[in-house]
Amino acid sequence: MPPSRSPRIAVVGAGPAGLTFASVLHHQLSTTPAPFTPRVTLLERDSARASRDQGGSLDLGGPTGQQALKLAGLWGQFLKFARYEGEETKVLDKTGKVWWHKGGVAGAGGPLGEPGGRPEIDRGFLNGILIDSLPASAIQWGKAVTDLERSASGAHKLTFSDGTSAEFDLVIGGDGAWSKTRLLLTPIAPYYSGVTMIEVRLSGVDSRIPQVGAFVGQGSLVAFSENKGIFVQRNSGERVRVYFAVRCAETWQKDCGIDWNSLSAARVGIRALFADWDSALLGLLDLCDNGVAVRPLYMLPPDDFRWPHMKGLTLLGDAAHLMTPFAGEGVNMAMVDGMELAEALLDAFKAPNEDPLDSAVTAYEEKMFPRAEAVMNATLQNIEAVMNADAPQSVLRFLAAQLPPGTIPGF
Repeated sequence: MPPSRSPRIAVVGAGPAGLTFASVLHHQLSTTPAPFTPRVTLLERDSARASRDQGGSLDLGGPTGQQALKLAGLWGQFLKFARYEGEETKVLDKTGKVWWHKGGVAGAGGPLGEPGGRPEIDRGFLNGILIDSLPASAIQWGKAVTDLERSASGAHKLTFSDGTSAEFDLVIGGDGAWSKTRLLLTPIAPYYSGVTMIEVRLSGVDSRIPQVGAFVGQGSLVAFSENKGIFVQRNSGERVRVYFAVRCAETWQKDCGIDWNSLSAARVGIRALFADWDSALLGLLDLCDNGVAVRPLYMLPPDDFRWPHMKGLTLLGDAAHLMTPFAGEGVNMAMVDGMELAEALLDAFKAPNEDPLDSAVTAYEEKMFPRAEAVMNATLQNIEAVMNADAPQSVLRFLAAQLPPGTIPGF
């Protein structure tokens, strides 16, 4: 039997990976002769696009996230929200001493892949651009997958929390760190990285508390010392997110005795952890909005995250290669996954092929595995450099080794 030219494709999860896949495929099929007409459905458990916090700011690399947006026909839309000034970076120690300060470029927006150009964009804006590029019918909201099994027909059957079910020729798991789809492919699960982050947020940092806006700058301010870190990240709309990072046991959140439901108690607890740190850094706690989020960081093992190929099933993004944020590449890798899987499908259906879906998935996985492994290992190296007893010197040595000589004076 000849392969279907209209395969049923399900993407579990409407995050950056799945959205990029669908957007690139949709755009490419609309602008070139279509070798096939896939029926792509994104199945998202959230009830609506803005039903929960979308996360902080992301920096997109030229050959990765930016390239994916270009292939999706969204470069112009991206430039409306991109913050090139957000590339500004300050590296401090616990005393508040600035060891390195790299400025951003206000109003940039040059050609794709401009050297050094890794502009920031809020995750919510990025998701919005991708969602708006798709037909409204492409995403089914409030569709939580409860079961996934191979049916007698050879397709995969998805069952949802609302009691309905559907069959698909290809199921793509873009369902994040604790992916249900991944469980069908491998028993390898994420493990605790040894680092936990405590997040607080500030609003009105230019109009209400301008001293904070000036202190943070237009991008990121990071402070490291003695196996601890404070990461301060500017978002759009005068908003800032602050992450206090500590090395601790996986159960520390419940064992430490801090009442995380009380902002005042959380402030006292965090101050005790960072007792001898600079007052300007700790002063961010006194100005933060209500609410504290404690986030233990998990990752998949770089040397053991791969899975045996299974026809009709694959993974994207965190579901495929969960990593901590210490390399700043998680969303970039997710978007490359989506882009490369879409390209593989287009290529497979253009050529004579007995099983184009399976050929495309095989080609995608063979390319993705080594690419992801390299970045996952880089993330591990970054954790050791950042959460180090010798920080920030260990951080500066690590950065200096990757930048042109003389970029960081003294290193």
